[in-house]
Amino acid sequence: MEINGQEGHRHEESSSEWFVKYLKHQGDWLEKTRGNLMVTATVIAGMSFQVMVNPPGGVWQSDNCSFGNQTGTAPVCKGKAGTAVLEYESSKRIAYLGMVISSTVSFSASMSLILLVISGIRLRNRMIMAILVTFMVVAVLCISAAFFFAIVLVQSDDQIIRDILLIYVGFWVIFPVLILLIQLVRFIGWLICFMCCCCCQRRRRSPQRLLPLAPSPAS
Repeated sequence: MEINGQEGHRHEESSSEWFVKYLKHQGDWLEKTRGNLMVTATVIAGMSFQVMVNPPGGVWQSDNCSFGNQTGTAPVCKGKAGTAVLEYESSKRIAYLGMVISSTVSFSASMSLILLVISGIRLRNRMIMAILVTFMVVAVLCISAAFFFAIVLVQSDDQIIRDILLIYVGFWVIFPVLILLIQLVRFIGWLICFMCCCCCQRRRRSPQRLLPLAPSPAS
């Protein structure tokens, strides 16, 4: 009976040790890729910053104002020096706002990731790992969206360019979905394996508990 209990205890310890090793492996992976995360986040932040300070279409070099037909009227300015030219274009307003929002979110996610990495927090925590991965995914998707809006702002009504943009949008819709499905399948497979290991250990221990005690040898 004691031997059976010891075997069940060993199986339980092996399962827990395997789970701990898995978590440690994930933490080690993040620790090793700390520099790569920093470089990637810095590049994405620089791209987002560049889009905002140097928008597509350029900026007004001087105030674009008209004084009207009557003298003494206040000038009506369509654009001020240093502001984006396409900001005042009504037909491009939605695309310009989309570019601003995407670039802002991408820049914020990248800088948040950089701050977390340089703050000295150990990356072995599962919650920290999930936050870093989320920030990186958001930054990549938003900078991709900002590129799309930037192309829309400067492109003409060309059917070929529209087809290229349609393929681009389709790629960035299908590709993240495929990655999400792959990760979901991996997680489900890992969960099934973990549950199967637990069930097998319970089955091994359950009949052993019902075994009668061995009779003492006759003296």
